[in-house]
Amino acid sequence: MRDGAQIILGAGRYIQTPGAAALTGREAKLFADRALVVAGRTAWEIAGPDVEKGLRESGVEYKVHPFSGFCSETTVGSIVADARTYGAKLVIGVGGGKCMDASKLAADRLGVRVVTVPTTAATCACYATVCIKYDDTGTPDCNEYCSQPVGAVLVDTDLLSRRSPSRMLAAGIADAMAKYPEIDFSIRFVKGWDITIMPVSALQVAKSNTEKYFADAAESVRDVAAKRLTPVVDDILFTNLALTGLTSQLSSGSKQLAIAHGLYDAVSKLYKPQRARLLHGEIVSAGIPVQLAVNGYSEEYIEKNIRFLKELGTPTCISDLGIEPTEETLEAVLDFIFTNVGIDEPGLQRQIRREFARVMK
Repeated sequence: MRDGAQIILGAGRYIQTPGAAALTGREAKLFADRALVVAGRTAWEIAGPDVEKGLRESGVEYKVHPFSGFCSETTVGSIVADARTYGAKLVIGVGGGKCMDASKLAADRLGVRVVTVPTTAATCACYATVCIKYDDTGTPDCNEYCSQPVGAVLVDTDLLSRRSPSRMLAAGIADAMAKYPEIDFSIRFVKGWDITIMPVSALQVAKSNTEKYFADAAESVRDVAAKRLTPVVDDILFTNLALTGLTSQLSSGSKQLAIAHGLYDAVSKLYKPQRARLLHGEIVSAGIPVQLAVNGYSEEYIEKNIRFLKELGTPTCISDLGIEPTEETLEAVLDFIFTNVGIDEPGLQRQIRREFARVMK
């Protein structure tokens, strides 16, 4: 039961349009007139000129805090300290998933609002209140929830279609494709779930998203590779960011963690060189065939997913990740997943072990 707990469904404001980054000042002004902008070097090169222009035109004073590394306690603490010293009353995150999460957590610690300006469509972190925390070496530590929704999300479709690599979009699609089978798995197998209308609704939204991806995602990736902003790209951006973020909120974020995302966590801890050169969704992609098989979906449906992921260009097996598919690899990955996800039922463990043969190549 929810026991009166606050239900947060993503962002207070969501604006998706060409030139949205230039609206940062207008949106920031709704919350404060002094902000700390958290941005990685590449993200700032892409979006910085538009963000700065908008802030100056709206009379919002700002300081840029360079982001690098992971959303760790060290990184978040550095952002909080800089914001306090500067007297910031708002945090603005400009970048990818780790920057978004660090910005959200820092704002929560400060008791101020956060505005996000995603420069990739690789995750729904700009929208969801759940934040993936790492240690300073890049090993996933835990998930933490913010106490309030994101103040505003500014999705600049021109930026994401013409100034962000199509690889980012493909990775976000693969990450989102894992939601449907993972939520289904969690409802049926993971302990501690309350089966209310919320996770059931999350499952239905995720299923609808998957159908949309099968219909249009490959075309959207081709369009972005050609630097075209089309109606299909606009739809897929909304699906990656807002609708997938909504499924995360409805399913309580970390509780949809299952095999595909468990593989991501295992690779992040055990195979750091491979993790460093891959995107989050690319690693998750390699675990999707196993997740589908463990759920008991038909071979026809599993093969449809594999063909789809290959068309996107995302991994479908362990060797695609640059990891040697040995028995030692299998044991290390399975041990991590069973412990991390909390899978201790022997029959389910045997089933997962058996189905991992699909990607051990």
